[in-house]
Amino acid sequence: MLQFMVEKLNQQLHTHGMISDIVLRSDHSLLEESEGQEVLITFSEAEDEKQPTATIHLFTLAEEDSCEIEVEIDYPYSLQDEEIQQLWTQARSLVAECSLTEKRRFVEPGKQTGANVVLDYHFVVEMPRTEAEELVFTETIAKFSADLGILVKLGTE
Repeated sequence: MLQFMVEKLNQQLHTHGMISDIVLRSDHSLLEESEGQEVLITFSEAEDEKQPTATIHLFTLAEEDSCEIEVEIDYPYSLQDEEIQQLWTQARSLVAECSLTEKRRFVEPGKQTGANVVLDYHFVVEMPRTEAEELVFTETIAKFSADLGILVKLGTE
């Protein structure tokens, strides 16, 4: 399922930005007899450290024929409160169930050294078995890719 998802996302995402990295992680639990795999895809509008970057996490679920897609978009610059609110409003118009986290770093009280905003959301897709399911799956991935292409451009305009 993970290989299938990477292929489908690669087909769609390249029209909305660029994939700069794909990593396969394999975890083996020392306490339980289980092993899990995860694919991380790094996506952005352009290869620039100052631009928002999305990390797409793909997890195969227990059923093996479904996959959870989790997205974290890092906006690596300081935004004013009204800009953060505007970013979240725009993001929620595309993905209603997204959440936003603001992180600020201080070296001492009143001395901020950095700040960033992270937008995240997730959803589950299933391996298509019929032609009708394939059509729905393709539409879902196409919409996800187009929305993500817009989300990595928010706050840079």
